[in-house]
This record gives sequence, C-alpha cells and structure tokens, in this order.
Amino acid sequence: MIEAGSVPRLDDSLFGRKQLLENLSTEFPNHEKALIETQNRITNIDNLLSEIDLKIISEQGRLLINDLANVDKQIAQFEFEKQKADDEIEKIQHEIKEHAAESNLFDNKKNKLESLLNTEIALRDSEERKKQTLDEEFSEFEKNYNQILTERNELKVRIERLVGEKRNTENAIKRAEESIVAISNSISKRKEDIEAAELEIKLIDEQLVTQEQNFNELEDARKVLNTQLDDIEARHLSLRNDVNEKETNLRSLRKEREVVSDIIHKMEITIKELDIKSANLIDHIKENYSLTLEKKEFEDLQSFDFKQRSDEVLDLKTKVKNLGPINLVAHSEYEEERERLDFLHKQRDDLVESEKDVVKTIEEINNTAQAQFSETFEKIRGHFVKIFRTLFNPGDEADLKIEENADPLEAKIEIIAKPKGKRPTSIELLSGGEKTLTAIALLFAIYLVKPSPFCILDEIDAPLDDANIDRFTRILDDFSKDTQFIVVTHNKRTMEAANTLYGVTMQEEGISKLVSVRFNDDLDFVNN
Repeated sequence: MIEAGSVPRLDDSLFGRKQLLENLSTEFPNHEKALIETQNRITNIDNLLSEIDLKIISEQGRLLINDLANVDKQIAQFEFEKQKADDEIEKIQHEIKEHAAESNLFDNKKNKLESLLNTEIALRDSEERKKQTLDEEFSEFEKNYNQILTERNELKVRIERLVGEKRNTENAIKRAEESIVAISNSISKRKEDIEAAELEIKLIDEQLVTQEQNFNELEDARKVLNTQLDDIEARHLSLRNDVNEKETNLRSLRKEREVVSDIIHKMEITIKELDIKSANLIDHIKENYSLTLEKKEFEDLQSFDFKQRSDEVLDLKTKVKNLGPINLVAHSEYEEERERLDFLHKQRDDLVESEKDVVKTIEEINNTAQAQFSETFEKIRGHFVKIFRTLFNPGDEADLKIEENADPLEAKIEIIAKPKGKRPTSIELLSGGEKTLTAIALLFAIYLVKPSPFCILDEIDAPLDDANIDRFTRILDDFSKDTQFIVVTHNKRTMEAANTLYGVTMQEEGISKLVSVRFNDDLDFVNN
C-alpha cells in the first residue's frame, strides 16, 4: 500500500488546533520555570560583578608588579564575561517577550476554539436527539407495518389452504368415480378371462394324455437306438486304434527313408568335391612342378599317415609365408602402439568410473526428487481435501490419487471431486462452476505448500454464480492475511469484497485515465 501527499499539520483541523493548544498549555509552565532560573542566574552574575572593585584591584596590582599581566588578563576576562552576560540577558528578555506574545495569541486561539467546540458539541447533541426521536418513530412504524404484513400473509395462507383443500376434495371425488368405473370394467374382464381359462385347461388335459402316449413310444425307441449306438462306437474305436498304429509305422518308415536319402546325397556331394579337388591338385602340380601324376601302388599304403604328412606340409608353408621381409622399426612401433593402448585403456577406465558416478548421482537425484515429490504431494492432498470442503460442504468428498506401480515423477495424477448429492465417475461430468471451484481448491492447496507474498488472479471467477462467488471471496479473505492478491474481474460481488478498486476510464476521447477507489469500513463520519 502506497500513500502520497504531505503530512497534515496540527493546526489544519479543529481537533489538531485543540491538541496544539493543550500541548502549549503543558509546555508553558516549563518555559516559565526556565525563565525564572535564567533570571536568577543573571541576578547572581550582576551581584558578582558589583562586588568587583577595579580600584582595589589596581592598587593591589601596583603592589604586585610581577603579577600585573595576569591581573590585566583577569580584568579583560571579567569584562568579556560581563558583556556576554549582558547579551545573554538581553536575548532572554527578548525571548520572554516573544513567548508572552505567543502565549497571549494561544490564549485567544484557545478561547475561540473552545467556543467553536462548544457550539459544535451543542449542534451534535441536538442532531443526536433528533435522530433518536426519528429512530423511535421509525421503529414504531416498522413494527406496525410488520404486524399488518404478518396478518395479511396469514390470511393469504389461510385462503390458499382452503382453496387447496377444496380442489383436493373435488379431485378425490373425481378419482373415486373413475375408480368405480375402472373396477366394474375389471370385474367383467376377469370373468371372461376365467371362462377362457377353464376351456384352455380342458384342451391342455386332452393334449397332455396324447403327449404322454407319444413320450412312452419315443422312450422305447430311444433305448433301442442307444444300444445300437454303443455297438457302433465300440467297432469304431477298434478300427481307429488299428488305423493309428499303421499310421505310426508309416511315419517311422518315412523318417528312415529320409535319413538314408540325406546320407546318400551327402556322400555324392563329397565324392564330387573330392573329384574336383583331385583334378585341381593334378593341374596345380603340372603347372608349378611340370610333373604328371600317375596312379601307383605303394606297399605302405595301409600304414602311411596322410594326416600327419599334410599337417607338416601345411606347417612348412605357413613358416615360409610368415618369414617375409624383416621390419627394423617393428620394436619402436610396438612401443608406440603399447603406450597408445595404455592411454586408451586409462581413458576408458576414467569414462567407466565417470559413468558410474553419473548413474549414482542420477539415482540419488531421482530418489531425493521422488521423496520430496511424495512429501509435497501428501501435503497438497491434505490441503486440497480441506479447502474443497470449505468451498463446497463439509460432507463432500475430494481426493488426489497417483498412478500405482509407476514412477511418481512420471505417473498420472487423478483428481476426484464428488459434491454432496452427486457421484460423477469423472471430473468432466461436473458443472462449469464446480470445475472452477475444484480448480481453485487445488490452486490454493498448492499455494499453501509454497506460499508467496504476492498473487495475480485473472478472470478466475468468470464461470461462478453468486453463491460460489461468496465462497470464493471468503477464501480470498482468509488467504489475504498473509498474501496480497490482485484480481482481474468483471463480477460485482468480487469487487464488493475488494479493499481497493483500480479501473481505467476514458473521460476524454483517446486519453485513458487510471482511477482507484479504496474501501474502509472503519471510517468515522462527522456531521459539520
């Protein structure tokens, strides 16, 4: 709240002048006492000065030639103090004259103000007596008017009750006549129904005898057919077992044939591969060694180890191939590569440790955030239930539910609001005003957890009716003890609840002007 303007002086108003006069009356004895003390001090100084005889001092100075300079200084000092005392006496006498003039002026003002105050008090007493007389007359008139209005209302109620009783009696008579006619028609219809039912019973009895005979015949035929069915099922089961056994044997034979066929096929492929390898070897030897292979019989063919010889040949070929050219800088390159490898391993270890630290930090942050979220959620939930029942009724139900078996930071939150007399399955089924009040309850529930000294609400009361506006303004009044609210609104009831109104008007075309109105219930009105 900002207040501007100069501070009013005490003599600007009637009560201020009276207060100023009382202050001056209180301070006047102090000034008189100070004046008396100053006069006494002046008298004492005069006595001291009169006691000083310059001639005696001069004679003593002649006798005391060595102290002449000191005596002259003391005389000069005494003269200076005397002159200073004279100036001070003159100044104090001037102040006494000014205070005396001010005192006379204040006495005149005091007399005028007292007379004016007595006149105002007399006028006020007169007006109060007139007001009291008018209030008594108004109370008497109001009492008579209320009595006449009560008698008139009682007569109206009595007339309406008699008219209603007459109307009810006529309607009862009419309904009774209609009931008599309906009962008569019903009795005749019931008689016809009884006769038709008796004929239908006879026909049913005859049909029942015929159906019993047919049922006995069908029961005998069913027994014969059941016996035949049992024989047929037994033969079918035997045949089915034979068929299953033969099918099993057939599948086994087919599998064996497939295995043999696969083996024959693999062997044929192997033979063809060996033929191709043999032809390639013959061509290779002929090209490289200019030799022609011929089939020859060896005595040690059965004991010769072809695999061992093949391995030895392959080993020799590998050693020859691996010899190659000699690299003289291989050792230095190895050292460089080893250092590079060690550096990369160290960086990799640092990255792995950093990753572990980051993962650990993320887990700690998530755990802390989840704990703080759960704690804040429970606080908001409790405030939401309390404020919802304040805005609606104490018996209404409201709650906040978080999705189960899910991360609290990413889980869905369900808002449950069930006013008394309604049991909606979803908040979407509530009216616009109820949705708005629910949103306001949730907003202020969050606000209670983390309050702020300043809050702006923009058209939040637009969907609310008059009754809900009153609830909204009550909760605003409760929260305004600790928080200053600025509400943008067009609702009259919200404006009535505000302490200060700010609006923009255009008294002249093209020129906007800010206008403010402040409401204060504690103003005292004074009749002048």
